[in-house]
Amino acid sequence: MRYFAIHLLPVIAVAASILAMDHAGIDPLVSGWFFDPHINGFPLRYNGFVEVALHHGAKYVVALVAVAAYAAYLISFLSESLRPQRTPCLFIALALTLAPLAVAAMKFFSMRHCPWDVAGFGGYVPYAGLLEAYPFNAAPGRCFPAGHASTGFCLFAFYFAGLAFKNTAWARVGFALGLSAGLALGLVRIMQGAHFATHVLWSGVVCWIVITVLYGLMLQPRDQRGGVAGQQTSPE
Repeated sequence: MRYFAIHLLPVIAVAASILAMDHAGIDPLVSGWFFDPHINGFPLRYNGFVEVALHHGAKYVVALVAVAAYAAYLISFLSESLRPQRTPCLFIALALTLAPLAVAAMKFFSMRHCPWDVAGFGGYVPYAGLLEAYPFNAAPGRCFPAGHASTGFCLFAFYFAGLAFKNTAWARVGFALGLSAGLALGLVRIMQGAHFATHVLWSGVVCWIVITVLYGLMLQPRDQRGGVAGQQTSPE
């Protein structure tokens, strides 16, 4: 329980801060920085480099890392040298998969619209905060939380991998990697008009919660029994 308290209780404060930002009108303010009223749109929305390298390219890189983790997990059944890392490899693979999937599932059922759909930013639906009701005749926007940002935030998995191996430096690097990648990829989509700022931050919260719970289920019990996941000879 101490593990969950340490890693989940701060999320409540973060969530409260994001709600306060939403209520203060931060979203339209930030999106307004990248909106060009002369073209009634976001100039970077169809930018080739941004779309190819920073939008789709980043997804492929993280997908390759996930595939490599799945491959290492499967190879561990044939290789004695990889056997001690079997569970951590599976954890990383699942974290890189399930965290973005959780965000995608929330998006599918979301009424929230992207900035480019919102009146004042070249769209047609009225702006509404997270806790504000949408008009009954408005179609689902399916734009909350930010899916692309989850591609970066899911890299928080490497922070938890550092915990599993009792490697503080690795954990710090993993946390910085997940946070910076998520914010950077989220910023790209904000600049394109694809998401509001709080959409990006909520994506980070969702990814953190999913990966925290996954670690608790897969690796934390081993720590409590006094073993280090990466040093066990029989992790099954």
